[in-house]
Amino acid sequence: MRRWAPADLAALEAMYDAFEPKRIAQGLPPQDGVARRAWLAAILEQGFHTVVLMDDQLLGHGMLLPYNGTVELANFLHQSIRNRGIGTALNQVLVDLAREAGYDRLWLSVEPSNRAAIRSYQKAGFQRMPATIWAPEIEMQILLERTS
Repeated sequence: MRRWAPADLAALEAMYDAFEPKRIAQGLPPQDGVARRAWLAAILEQGFHTVVLMDDQLLGHGMLLPYNGTVELANFLHQSIRNRGIGTALNQVLVDLAREAGYDRLWLSVEPSNRAAIRSYQKAGFQRMPATIWAPEIEMQILLERTS
């Protein structure tokens, strides 16, 4: 894992092109290639981004994005590397990055059916937030203590 660099753009686009299933997380990544590239360009302009490389192939993307006064954590792993603990390691790297950057809180939302992701987030320290009957997804947060 390492920080994203502009030279990674083509490999990141290729990872999302091959990513399945499309629209897994609240409609992301977009199914349409043009919409997917527009979404990727928009999110890469803000926050912190990391990539996961295996055998010199880019197979994952983690991000910390400013959102409504807090920071949203999101990640996408290519289907070929899921269920190996890589997502949990990526989540921990992102939590550590957020802490080092001085953020006080991280937030995320996850589909209730994505049990593997929920477990991964819990292992990184996230806790479920109180739900409402109107919320179609689970919201989770972690309150960060500063290291310095």
